[in-house]
Amino acid sequence: MPRKTDFCSKWLLKFDNTGRVCSRWLAKGKTSSSFRCIVCNTDDLSCANGGWRDVKKHFDRPKHIQCMKDVFGSIPLVASSHPSSSFSSNTNDGSVCTTTSSTSVNETRIPFVSIQNDQRSLTHEDKVTRAECIWAMATSQLGFSYNSSQFLPEVFRFMFPDSQIATDYSLRSRKISYVISHGTGYYFTNELIKDVRKAHGFTLIFDETTIAGVRKQLDIFFRYWSETKNCVCVRFYKSIMLGHATADIVSRSIIDSLKSDGVDITKMLMLGRDNPNVNKAIEDILNKEVIAERKKKSSSMPVLGLISIGSCPLHVIHGSFRKGFKSTVWFIDESINDIWFWFSRSSARREDFISAANSINETYSRFLARFVVTRWIEVGPVIERIIDQWNIIKEYFLTYLPTIDKKIESNDKYVRIKNFITDKSTLAKFHFILFLYQTIFKRELVWLQQEQPLVHLLYGECCNLLLNIMLSFVKEELLKDKEGSDLLSVPFELQNSQKNNVNIDIGETTRTYIKDLSVSEKTNFFQDIRQKELTKSLPLKNDFLRHLQCLQPLARKEESSRTSIMYLSRHVPHLLTNEEVDRVGAEWRVYQMAEIPEEWFRKITVSSDNIIEYLPIDKYWYQIFSTTTSIGTPQYVVLTKLVKCLLSLSHGNSDVKRGFSENNHLVSDDRSSLNEVSINGLRATKAGVKFFGGGKVHIVPTTSTLLSNVKEAYSRYTKDNEQQQKLIKSTDVGNGKRGPDTEHELLEEKETQLINEQKNLQEELTKATNMLQEGTTRLAAAMKNKTFDDIGTAEVLVTAANAFFDEIIVNDTFDTFLSQLSTISVATIENEASFNTQKQIIVEILDHHILSIRIKDPFVLHTNINWYIHFDTPLRPYTIK
Repeated sequence: MPRKTDFCSKWLLKFDNTGRVCSRWLAKGKTSSSFRCIVCNTDDLSCANGGWRDVKKHFDRPKHIQCMKDVFGSIPLVASSHPSSSFSSNTNDGSVCTTTSSTSVNETRIPFVSIQNDQRSLTHEDKVTRAECIWAMATSQLGFSYNSSQFLPEVFRFMFPDSQIATDYSLRSRKISYVISHGTGYYFTNELIKDVRKAHGFTLIFDETTIAGVRKQLDIFFRYWSETKNCVCVRFYKSIMLGHATADIVSRSIIDSLKSDGVDITKMLMLGRDNPNVNKAIEDILNKEVIAERKKKSSSMPVLGLISIGSCPLHVIHGSFRKGFKSTVWFIDESINDIWFWFSRSSARREDFISAANSINETYSRFLARFVVTRWIEVGPVIERIIDQWNIIKEYFLTYLPTIDKKIESNDKYVRIKNFITDKSTLAKFHFILFLYQTIFKRELVWLQQEQPLVHLLYGECCNLLLNIMLSFVKEELLKDKEGSDLLSVPFELQNSQKNNVNIDIGETTRTYIKDLSVSEKTNFFQDIRQKELTKSLPLKNDFLRHLQCLQPLARKEESSRTSIMYLSRHVPHLLTNEEVDRVGAEWRVYQMAEIPEEWFRKITVSSDNIIEYLPIDKYWYQIFSTTTSIGTPQYVVLTKLVKCLLSLSHGNSDVKRGFSENNHLVSDDRSSLNEVSINGLRATKAGVKFFGGGKVHIVPTTSTLLSNVKEAYSRYTKDNEQQQKLIKSTDVGNGKRGPDTEHELLEEKETQLINEQKNLQEELTKATNMLQEGTTRLAAAMKNKTFDDIGTAEVLVTAANAFFDEIIVNDTFDTFLSQLSTISVATIENEASFNTQKQIIVEILDHHILSIRIKDPFVLHTNINWYIHFDTPLRPYTIK
């Protein structure tokens, strides 16, 4: 008889299969000999028979393990962006989480999350999975190919012969592919979606490019305030492969991706984009979609669309610099490329160039750099190197080459280079372009490529850029007291508004080479193109961008800052109610009067240059958000929500461009066959390593959820493949198209149907044959015994059998059946030799069958029928009876 064991309270302190106490999920039942599982939400379970063994059996069941994953998930991660600092917090599972930062005070911080002490007990299987997970992340981070892991298990076993983990390690090229795409990539993408859902709003940044294999790739990024790190983050979301990249296709791809991942598109604040017309159309389509969704949620309130501050200012400034080049007749780009291509494919010419340098005692360090036409701002370093080696270039092309090659003058490229070098204004042009690059454009373009929030400074920087350019050639009295949009009213194109040739700011070095440069060339270069382009494209008339300047720490004391924050609170779409807008004004008053330490926004540096450096704006505002009232409640509730959204706005598309560079590294020409899922897995894993580990794989926390995702990667991979195959088949059938697999299945189905009909016919033929045999036997016996009653019975049997055979002959049943079966079978035969053999057998049978019909011999027909009956499949040869 089973024992009656009561529930013991000490069981609550025992450890389950995860190495943690059972009290997290175990509770006593309604009766003394029962227990309940909280996570499985079960009724009372009996422990009367086995006691603790019954409890152990329950927590070892797969259903319970899955419920534990669903409820508890991974270890809670706490993060911060404080530089060179760390703090610890005890989690509810006994582990301690810490946050560190990998940067110095002079670098942009990259905070990351790490687990200082994970008290979870890992099984041997978990340790092997962790090792495979770490290598998968390293493969993505370092851009290794999948094939580089093909013999890695053997290498590890040889390197670590005493390690059981190395012995059981099994990550080869095929496995690492789906571990990255459906394991680590799947995990990091889900973590991103969870973090984005917590944000009050986000900016979506996108761009397209052509990758290896001539495929159009659409990259999408999120820019949002991360509650995990307590700062603004820009994270890779997804890559979508496209053929045609029209506005409708791109916008629909973006909307479908967000909705399929459960991201609320009404939280989209802004769309970061370049300036092509197709991107403007995409923004219009997405804006209409967002407005429609917001109307569904709040039909009674006025609905605003996406915030617009124009296209990426990087492209505007870069484009104006390029158009300034193109407006002249200097042909700088063609001449630079001619010089580079002269040496690009010839080691002999490079050796001669070095010999020319040695002959005139010039120092040669690095060879000439290539100038890429689409990257105009790179012309600065290229020109710097040409100027440094100018004497060597002149010696090589004007003295050395004519000496060793008498026919060099017939080379068109050489003639162009020679004319360019001998032009006395060439160095003046070079120094003038270098002056523009170093003093005006370089700083702005480098500054705008930072990842930290800069949108609050963008308006001021654009104004300063335009002002600095105007000061180079416009009279200063016309620019006095002009700020912001007032600069657009300056009539710079008038001759009376411009400085004379002596006062035009073109750089002191340029001025020494200016003798042969005409005034019209200098004036036109400044006036006709660059200024018109900048005044047309820079967002100097954007009020929203102008009011964002109030977020600067030094602007809070200004009375206009409250007007600006109220304007912003009313124009951020779908965020604040009327009551919350009123509260913003009150909280801003408190913020203006608060005593804020200077070290919250200014770096403490010891420098003789007296250069003041400021901390990133999101770090400053995180300190503000952390302040509390005297009773411990948050000081700024609504202002926190508003400022987090405002700092999430984009100041440029440099993050996507950096993503393209990473993509080129991961998807090189020899990996052009990678599909969309693999590319997303690689990119998501690399982005996850950056977010959670600061770019260091060994720092990324290998949580239980991450290990579970890696373990489940194969099942998820096979399931996705099955779904894709079903989708392809349904699409083909829906379009009236049958692919090879679908057609083959239909043929097999038809063949099976005919074979079943064959079996039914066989049964009927067997009965008729038995009737004929019995009738013949009875007829012979009756004739011998002269019993006429038996003769009548025998006649009935023979007549019925012959009638069945006659029906087959008249209706041509076997010809039809055999024709159908042979047609279906032939369609499924893949081997040509087997097909020819089967075809010959069918022909012989048909001939024999026709002969049997002609002689009306039922016994011959019976012989053929037996062959038909055993003709199961045309792939198996038979011998005719």
